[in-house]
Amino acid sequence: MWLRQKQPTLPDPPGLRERNKRAKLEKISRAARSLFIRRGYDATTLRHIAAKAGVGLGTLFSYAADKRDLLFLIINDDIEAMNRRAFAQAPDDGSLLERLVAIFRRFFEFFGQQPNLSRIVLKELTFYAAGPQAQRFQRGRADVLARLAEVVRAAQRAGTIGTGEDAAEIAYTIFSIYAAEIRQWLGGATPDLEQGLAALRRHFRLLLTGLRPNDGAL
Repeated sequence: MWLRQKQPTLPDPPGLRERNKRAKLEKISRAARSLFIRRGYDATTLRHIAAKAGVGLGTLFSYAADKRDLLFLIINDDIEAMNRRAFAQAPDDGSLLERLVAIFRRFFEFFGQQPNLSRIVLKELTFYAAGPQAQRFQRGRADVLARLAEVVRAAQRAGTIGTGEDAAEIAYTIFSIYAAEIRQWLGGATPDLEQGLAALRRHFRLLLTGLRPNDGAL
């Protein structure tokens, strides 16, 4: 009697594999967001997240190298979309001050939607250099700086600012002011958007007007 030969298992079609992968990522992302907000970042472990998502710990590690990497895996898409939207929706005319405030309004709106999660993200990105998601995040920040530099160059070409300083250095200073202000704003119990933007505007205005140094200041 002939033995029935076992039929070879065919691999899932590429489209199905990709859908399954995306579905698992969505479950992991929802579980991580929920636990980070409810339990706190420090109290949440990868085992907690895997259990809530209904996946094995090994599956979770196939998406992220560690907890910080997972945090930025679930937020990188949103941050990149926010970055693009902020510059695309900013007005092309008006003062440089108002254009900068309009750009960073989108940043404040984004991080203000979930203050607890945003505090975790901003805390963890301070020394964020390792993990598969690190390079992606750093590329996103470099893109923001490049876009800011182009905004500064446009103002230089238009003659609305007279400085000959390097636009990239100016952009870095602008971003540094924003980075300090968003942390100060989120440090409050109930961040108020307009109050945060008013403080940002004051510090941008100080940068743009300068300190008018006298002899001995420099």
